[in-house]
Amino acid sequence: MTLNDFFSSLTTEESIERLESQLVEAVSVDDMYLNEIATHLIKAGGKRLRPALTICAASTRHGEIKHETIMGAVSVELVHLASLYHDDVMDEAVKRRNVASVNALWGNRLAIVVGDYLLARSAEIAASLGSEIASLIAATLSRLCHGQVTEVRSCYDVNRTQEQYLESIADKTASLTATACRIGGITAGLGMDEIDALTVYGENLGMIFQIRDDVLDVVATEEFLRKPPGQDLAEGVYTMPACWALQNPSVGEELASLLGRPLTPEQLTVARRLIISSDAIERTAVVAKQYAKTAQLACEKLSNTEVATKLANLADNLLLAIDTTDAALAS
Repeated sequence: MTLNDFFSSLTTEESIERLESQLVEAVSVDDMYLNEIATHLIKAGGKRLRPALTICAASTRHGEIKHETIMGAVSVELVHLASLYHDDVMDEAVKRRNVASVNALWGNRLAIVVGDYLLARSAEIAASLGSEIASLIAATLSRLCHGQVTEVRSCYDVNRTQEQYLESIADKTASLTATACRIGGITAGLGMDEIDALTVYGENLGMIFQIRDDVLDVVATEEFLRKPPGQDLAEGVYTMPACWALQNPSVGEELASLLGRPLTPEQLTVARRLIISSDAIERTAVVAKQYAKTAQLACEKLSNTEVATKLANLADNLLLAIDTTDAALAS
């Protein structure tokens, strides 16, 4: 089963259809120009991991998925989409989800403003679901911004530590997956013990998900990623594999001599190969497995064993990509 199959298995086709319909409706106004920009990445598709987690978490309580759960999932996904609009401006990206990025089509100013519009709609939807969810979305936005600031501050810093990296991705990625799961539990009316367990699961799953992406950015081919590999290194964002490799006596000195500045394509290839040839991927996998263990322990606290199994299996599947055998993907 592919990773996308695992994402799809978290919920039903009917729930995803409801989600997709509500996503478009949530950002649509009587302005065709704004609608085109606001729905650009929605219509381009995507994994929909975060809203799928919301819906799956809610299905811990048997019965039909409530409208409130679908709207909570929409609120979460709009935060994620807004972050993509803003990230692509910062990264000067020209493609996203196999289509031209919003900034490439409409320019940076509109990409920023429409990204803000998506955040506003997310906040409005969250407010309609009650003060608890509104506060949760607001707190998550604060964490997302903090994570982005810490990442930008550490750009091209060869002394960035694993602890600094983990702090950044906890805020930048894991906070939203935790919120996605928590909103599912809240809208389904679960007890606080299960809501808290889902939140712990989501936080740890988000850590695994980001670590996986960061490993693949080093080891995978452009064909596999459907985008150029090594973009983090090229942009001066030194993720856990780079942090470990910089500490490795056999490659650290040579790698440090390359990093700390923008890389040529040739230098980027050398940097990736140095990281792959070290023990950095194995050491990164050890850290990811610790998060997976915590996520799976949280699943044991859920009363619905079918949902618990789905969520635990997803954590296992994410780990499969964080393995030394994936170095075979490297070019």
